[in-house]
Amino acid sequence: MDTSKYLKTFIDIGLTERESKVYITLLSGRMFTATELQQAVNIPRTKIYEVLNKMVNRGICVEKKLGRNKIYEAVEPKLAMERVYARYQNDLNRKKELIVQISEVFTPIFENSKSIVNPLEFIDVMKDKVQIHKRYINSVRNTKREMLTFNKGPYACDNSQRLGEQEDEETRLLKRGGTTKDIYELKEFEELDWLLESVKKSLRFGQKARVVEKLPIKMLIFDDEKVMFPLEQPIDVSNELTMIYIEHKQLAEACRILFNCMWNQGKDFSEVEKYLTGNGELIAS
Repeated sequence: MDTSKYLKTFIDIGLTERESKVYITLLSGRMFTATELQQAVNIPRTKIYEVLNKMVNRGICVEKKLGRNKIYEAVEPKLAMERVYARYQNDLNRKKELIVQISEVFTPIFENSKSIVNPLEFIDVMKDKVQIHKRYINSVRNTKREMLTFNKGPYACDNSQRLGEQEDEETRLLKRGGTTKDIYELKEFEELDWLLESVKKSLRFGQKARVVEKLPIKMLIFDDEKVMFPLEQPIDVSNELTMIYIEHKQLAEACRILFNCMWNQGKDFSEVEKYLTGNGELIAS
């Protein structure tokens, strides 16, 4: 009978490859010396005693004395494999007990650590306009009540696709009952051809807009809970933009105070529109 094809089966049960080779050889029915086994299975001489000692300890072969020599023979397969299984079962039970002990000690530590607030979880710094655009779209989409903005360049919506996506998302906010109040710098309308039409479009859907001579900063406030504003560029590059997004209710409330102050100073957009189209004069406040 060719027993070599069962080598992998013994390995899957839990024997090592060398133990499997020795055990299959011992199953031939006669007793072997260590030297005979080493030669039969081609195991290095320095390793054969190590393998045999482990097999004896695991109960899958027995060692006997015959005169001055030690001889080895196999334990009956069913009994030997049951011993291997029992050893693994005991090891598994021990590991289960250790898991219980570890869980009892470290679960409270884990639960306590969840109460520690990591400020970086609420802050996101964005240096890429595509990333800024995506964050803005997502923030407007998640706004439930109100969005307030100081609008001044540079803009992330500096191409027609991103501009259209932002206008559509702002329109959806207005249609679901939210409000948007925007303050613009006067010079932005004089320098950006697309801005006037974009604001007029948003006004038709319910945006409220005012215009001031100068804004202190570009800023967006969502639901009095989240804010976005730019970080100063290390090099003065007019079209570059780095924005920081912060979830911080108290900071958002402070930004609203600034917004309300600027809103009260602003001129209604309809008045500014007449000036921009050459149909009126802009009277200083």
